[in-house]
Amino acid sequence: MQSQTLSRQGQAVSETAFLRRALQSDALFSLLSSLVFIFAAGPLARFIGPGMPGWLIMAIGISFVPFVASIYWITTQIEARWNYARIIAYLNFVWVVASYLVLFAGWSQFTGAGRWFIALQAEVIFVLGVLQIVGLRRLKR
Repeated sequence: MQSQTLSRQGQAVSETAFLRRALQSDALFSLLSSLVFIFAAGPLARFIGPGMPGWLIMAIGISFVPFVASIYWITTQIEARWNYARIIAYLNFVWVVASYLVLFAGWSQFTGAGRWFIALQAEVIFVLGVLQIVGLRRLKR
């Protein structure tokens, strides 16, 4: 009986660890993106498209900061705050859809490298969102 209890506790810890790692990966990617967007806004804007304003790239980078802070807050007590992880996963999927809408709506405004940049960052965010959903589903078992 005691070994079953320990086994369940160990499984619960590993399940929250998977979700915690997925969220921490998201926070790290978002933090690094934020730093690049803030401190290299001008060069990144020119890389994405000739008419892209640097202030917009910087504003996007600054907007990542509270997102990263909220992910960190969730991961500090994942056992108690795991429901908030669902919001982060949904926000990631909203970001992916928005990225592709911007990409297709402004196709001619972006350089070839800029198109790839937008698509690849959206795919990374999509994978992180899927990993978070998998982590949440593991917790529900």
